[in-house]
Amino acid sequence: MFDWTGKNVVYVGSFSGIGWQMMMQLMQKDVKMMGIMHRMENVEMMKKLQAINPSVKVVFMQMNLMERMSIDQAMKKMGQMMGHIDVMINGEGVLLDKDVETTMGMNLTGMIHSTMMAIPYMDKTQMGMGGMVVNMSSVYGLEPAPAFAVYAAAMHGILGFTRSMGDKMIYQKTGVMFMAMCPGLTNSEMMMNLRDNVTWHHSESMVEAIESAKRQMPEEAAMQMIHAMEMMKNGSMWIVNMGQLKEVMPTMHWQM
Repeated sequence: MFDWTGKNVVYVGSFSGIGWQMMMQLMQKDVKMMGIMHRMENVEMMKKLQAINPSVKVVFMQMNLMERMSIDQAMKKMGQMMGHIDVMINGEGVLLDKDVETTMGMNLTGMIHSTMMAIPYMDKTQMGMGGMVVNMSSVYGLEPAPAFAVYAAAMHGILGFTRSMGDKMIYQKTGVMFMAMCPGLTNSEMMMNLRDNVTWHHSESMVEAIESAKRQMPEEAAMQMIHAMEMMKNGSMWIVNMGQLKEVMPTMHWQM
């Protein structure tokens, strides 16, 4: 069982949705410091977060996941401020299939760059003490999404990166475990204006099915994800759907 006491937590993501709900719930743990990293600061939401637990030091660091220099500078500042990073949660996500560069950059390549910049502050052979990286994917990282093919490509990429970094040999050297979360349909800003963000116009019936389907609340998904994190299972993937948690057991198709 993971012990949150005295931990430094970094969250890369927006001020809404599952990731933000995770931060609000983690503020009730005995963490030492929480660093929020996003393109724009929401001062009111930062105040609300701090008010949950005044004993936790909460800081904001501006970072643009579409700019490599911004990522490098911001993550370096955050790592130096904390001394070391114990937990990193990559919770940024956009659904904007008509803009391929933004969809891939915000969801996948920006996440990879920020993670690799954080690793020296987590790796026990460098400046870290070991730790945990949690990457937010989607059930569309496990299955096709014909209406949102670019988004699905990014989500599949997140799982490929997470599973590769969660290799047992790497973990034994660095002490850094990797996990991926795959939420199902959730009440969030991402679910708004779906019709404007499809890959192509042949998607009407698929979007209608998604719009009419039941959705979970972000706070119940966040609670289950924290529960999965506390199990400390390196390289694992978890579906969080309708408030229920289930580990994904991947099928091996090839081995060297």
